[in-house]
Amino acid sequence: MLDKSSGAWRNGADHQRPTPITLVSSFRKVIVGLKEKWWTSDNKTPLYFVMTSIAVSVTQMIAGLLIVRVIQPEDLGIWQSVNLAVTYSVFLLAGVGNGLSRELPFYLGAGDGPTANRLAGTTLFYNNVICVLALAGGGGATLFLVAEHKDPKYILALAAVTLLVLFNYYSNYLFITFRSKDSFLSLAGVQVWQVILTVSTIPLLYLMKYEGMVLRLVLIGGVSLYLMHRVRPMKVSPAWHWDAFRLLLKTGVPIFALDYIRTVAATSDRLLLLSAGGVREVGIYTLALSAYSGFEVIPSAVSHYIYPRMSFNYGRNNDSRALWSPAWKTALLSVFAMLPLAAIGWISLPYLIERLFPKYVDGTSAAQMMLLAAVCTGAATGVNALWSMKAWKSMITYQCVFIALLAVGPWIGIRVFSSPLTGVAFGMVVARLGGAIFSFVLTYYATHRQIPAASGPE
Repeated sequence: MLDKSSGAWRNGADHQRPTPITLVSSFRKVIVGLKEKWWTSDNKTPLYFVMTSIAVSVTQMIAGLLIVRVIQPEDLGIWQSVNLAVTYSVFLLAGVGNGLSRELPFYLGAGDGPTANRLAGTTLFYNNVICVLALAGGGGATLFLVAEHKDPKYILALAAVTLLVLFNYYSNYLFITFRSKDSFLSLAGVQVWQVILTVSTIPLLYLMKYEGMVLRLVLIGGVSLYLMHRVRPMKVSPAWHWDAFRLLLKTGVPIFALDYIRTVAATSDRLLLLSAGGVREVGIYTLALSAYSGFEVIPSAVSHYIYPRMSFNYGRNNDSRALWSPAWKTALLSVFAMLPLAAIGWISLPYLIERLFPKYVDGTSAAQMMLLAAVCTGAATGVNALWSMKAWKSMITYQCVFIALLAVGPWIGIRVFSSPLTGVAFGMVVARLGGAIFSFVLTYYATHRQIPAASGPE
């Protein structure tokens, strides 16, 4: 053993002990290394797109909280009731948009530009037709309310919702056509303006109350749509092609139907909570749902980017094995990006809820668990490879298993925990974790079967 007073010990210790300068230098090297590895030309666009998507979600969530504080519950009830038309109007799309979402990047990747243009033109033609139908229905209903001298707030809401339905139809079409890295960069720029609009129009809430709320929603929707239209990557004219329409329906209807059934199954937590705890428990659970929806924007944005890229590459290479690498890497990156945020949210939620939303304190544990549920959703983003491949049997198997998990998970949780709120939230975590694990297994199996690229179901 060396004597601590000896020069040999001091020299060895000085040689091993890092100085503040070396620590800073080492930290800088790590940061530069990570930047060189991840902030590449291939990663800049998706990262920028995801960050702007998060910014949109955060500003919308803040605006939503301000709306609750400023607008009377009765007025919000009028708006929310009429606004249901936006959700129901999606049925008129009949899955055509879902079909275009898969087929457009596939044929672009295959180098078949004429077919891609026919698909886009047919979708735009169909979109214009249902816009005319929606305008006639919404406009006629608005004029009827005026003739009957109904409450002006209902009339204003119906007129605004009619416009929002039209905006929604065209924006959905435009969003699908943003498929290359350059186009996603343009879309991210539009989202930056959407953030600015969301924040800058908040004073309308305080100046005009209910009317200001409706006006700002129409204003944000209209301006955002105009900006998307200006940078649209595919400038095709509406044209009708029966072969293209049949292909869109053949691909889109099954996807739309499965997604709709899954959406219905995802409401089982609220139905069970309503049965076990009553209306008050469902109301408190709203905060947990808000936490989940706000956090889910990360995997949602990642899916919006990776899905068309997978379809494009599959159309170009016709190699299902090549989809496995981006599938599992995307899933893991989503989890690693969300876990630190989930940890921060888990720690800060009790403090924030107690001080900002004291009426929702009973739902704190549920809100924390729903953050974990969102992380599990991020872990399943790689399953988009099944949609790119149109591996119908695997897609149906995954959706059926996931639907069963969404239905059974909350049912089990509500029997394990004494608190129905905590139980249903725990059940949703289990359901989405099980769905993520199953998605890994099924995606690996499907991508390694070398399923050939096809235009229809297996």
